[in-house]
Parts: sequence; C-alpha cells; structure tokens
Amino acid sequence: MDPKVNGQMQHDWSWLIAVYLFLGGIAGGAYVIAAINSFLGDGLVLSTTIGLWIAFPALAIGTLFLMADLGSPRHAVLSAMKPGTSWISRGTIVISVFMAISFIHLVIRQFTSFGDTAGGQTIMNILSVLGIIFAVGTMAYTGILLGASKGIPFWRSGAVPVVFVISALVTGHFAIMLGVALLADAASIFANASTVAEAIRVMALEAAVLVAVEVLAIAFFLQGALSHPDPRESAHRILHKRMFVWGYFILGLGVPLVLMILAYRSTGDMDQLLGPVIVGALLGLSGGLILRQAVLICGALPTLNIAGFEFRRIHRPKEPKAKMGLLPPA
Repeated sequence: MDPKVNGQMQHDWSWLIAVYLFLGGIAGGAYVIAAINSFLGDGLVLSTTIGLWIAFPALAIGTLFLMADLGSPRHAVLSAMKPGTSWISRGTIVISVFMAISFIHLVIRQFTSFGDTAGGQTIMNILSVLGIIFAVGTMAYTGILLGASKGIPFWRSGAVPVVFVISALVTGHFAIMLGVALLADAASIFANASTVAEAIRVMALEAAVLVAVEVLAIAFFLQGALSHPDPRESAHRILHKRMFVWGYFILGLGVPLVLMILAYRSTGDMDQLLGPVIVGALLGLSGGLILRQAVLICGALPTLNIAGFEFRRIHRPKEPKAKMGLLPPA
C-alpha cells in the first residue's frame, strides 16, 4: 500500500514551515555565535557584527513565512494565548522575545555608543546572555513542537530538538562565515590581511567540528527511528530520498566538512582561502534547508498491526472528491 496514495503522509506542514524553521535556525545560531564572540575580544568584532545583522532580519523574514502558513496575523496573535497548554503559544512568546532582544542588541551596538561606557557594557553583557537563552529556546522550540505532534512517531523523539539545535548552530555559523568571506576585502582595510585570513581559518575549523557533531546527531536520530516500529517507515522513506542522501548528507554535510578542513589547512593567500569557504558555506546552508524539508515531508502516521494485518491511518479529506468515490464523476 503506497502512503502517497492513501494519504498516510502528513500534508499539514508545507514548505513554508520548512523555510521558517530554516531561517529561524539561522537567526538563533548566528545570534548565539555573535553573542559568544562579543565576550572573546576585539579580534572577533567582524563576526559579531555580521552575526547580529543576520539574526534579526532572518527571524523577521522567517516569521513572514510562518504568517503566510497561518493565513492571517490574527491567527498569530491567537496562537500566543494559551502558554500553559500549548507549545505553539510558548514558542510564539519565546520567538517574540528573541526578536525584540536581537533587534535592540543590533540597534544599540551599531547605531549608538552606549556599549562603550562601563555601565553600558555591563547592560550589553546582560542583554547578550538573555539573547543567548532565548536564541537557544528558539532553536530548540522547532524540534520540541514537532515532538509534541503525537500523531507522527518520526517526530516524537528527544533527538529531534537536539538535531535542530545543532543544525541551527551549523547554518548560523556558515551564514556568518559567508558574510565574513564576502566582506574580507573590506575587513582588510581595518585589519591586516593575514589577520583576517587567520580568523577565517579558525572559523573553518569551528565549522568542521560543528558539522562533525551534526553528522553524529543525525545518525543517532535515524538509528533511533529505525530501531522502533512506528517511526521506522518514515526513517526508511527519508533514507531513500535523493534530496536527503545527496542534497543534505553528501552535499550539505560531507562536502562542506572536507572544504572546511582544506580551508583550515590552507597556507595560500586570501583568494585561495575564500573559494572553499564560500562554496562550503553555501552548500551547508542548502543542506540545512533540505534537512528541515525532508523531516517534514517524511512524517508519516503510524501503521497499526492487528492480528497480523496492517492498518494505515489516513487523513480525513477536507472535502469530497470524485476520484475518491464520494461523489459521482463530473
């Protein structure tokens, strides 16, 4: 029995949600990295600045995709009204607070000199810590929300939030790396070219470590899904999808991992360094989007086994259709 025919695959969360999850992950990951870098000294000022410029716009644009999926702003307001019982409400509040913090942080750092004073620096540090907390909440929330969808066993795993958080850090890091690489010439005006190149090499090593951790996380998640009967069908389905195997696992993880290691070990000039970094960052970002889309579209309702017979749950059709035998042919 083909799940595509009988409607067993979920169709409620479309590509709009996948794009929202992707951009929200980039926003959270970029902010966390930028905020941590702000504590590590002046040598990481460029990556901090780029991370802040990525975080708020990415989250704002992602929210527009979420609004488009909800259908109207009114639904978004109503979604925050039951935080005691609804993960959607809790997530809406967390995302809203994170959006406000990332915006305030960006404006104060880039357009005022408030952070240069002793008292201002203390307040900025407190703001950074709060931002990191809500950024991590935003990254984890997407996975927690999927896990709260009890009808889809593939999503109902504690590994899903972990995978999404790690992937968000990877895509946020790649987004910052891409920005640093594209602005490398401008950065060389304010710092020695060799200093900028060394900073990029260090970021390449960090990216390689993060990608390796993501490989382990996704392997653990799929192994767990394959070891249980309910999510096994979804796991088989995602492993047979070319866009997941080639688009995510090979081009989105494997190739960037190799390119980041090559960039870290590079002893050439800036031009030779930037090529692998830019290509690897773009592939890594594409892989993050493919991961979220694949996890969504492969979510299947469980197959029930009763007395040796398999029964598949199906979605109730929204309206009768002639081809389903509920209406006479037109």
